[in-house]
Amino acid sequence: MRILLVTLSGTHGTGKSTNAGKCYYLLNKQGLRFSYLRHQDLLDPLGFVLRRAARVFGFKDTADFEKIEPVRTVSSLYYLFVYLPLLAGGIRARMLLGYNTVADRYLYDLIAGSWDNGMRLPLENLLSRLVPRPDISFVFDASEKRILANRPEHTLEYIMNEKQQYNKLVRVFGLTRVSTDNPPEVVWNYILHEIETAFSRQNQGRSGPGAQL
Repeated sequence: MRILLVTLSGTHGTGKSTNAGKCYYLLNKQGLRFSYLRHQDLLDPLGFVLRRAARVFGFKDTADFEKIEPVRTVSSLYYLFVYLPLLAGGIRARMLLGYNTVADRYLYDLIAGSWDNGMRLPLENLLSRLVPRPDISFVFDASEKRILANRPEHTLEYIMNEKQQYNKLVRVFGLTRVSTDNPPEVVWNYILHEIETAFSRQNQGRSGPGAQL
């Protein structure tokens, strides 16, 4: 049986981590060997350094600091020589051990975050070609009302802009949209069905453009 890489992305407040954990549990309960990858762990060291440096240099918003060319160069070096080897190496090690991988967030979320800040991710095109290609990628979506209820610290304008970036991701990368406005059981069953379908295509090429739930 082919080893799969499944990624779960989406805006804040749509239940990415909750659904990633539940899917990981359900997949293993069915006897499938899945490991769990928390993508944010690979970015936290760089984020910590950038936030501290932004404060030192008097920037109120780290996003403005990240737009400076020397900072983008530092970010590029981190993505190329730290982030990418750890991400690709971790997934490859899991594959060699016979484990599929379900990733809580992925490069797509990093790209959406940069677009949300009005800039392109450093080395965006190169990273898109070099990271392990997922067999199936889900993008969680929900109504603005639900997201505001889950994340009251965000404004409606912020949520609308973030949703716009993820809609663009779906179009550019052909990701599979899943609405978490549906009951949890419907969401999980749909995801499990799509993963099982991906397994059944092991003698075919990469999955085509995503569907929508």
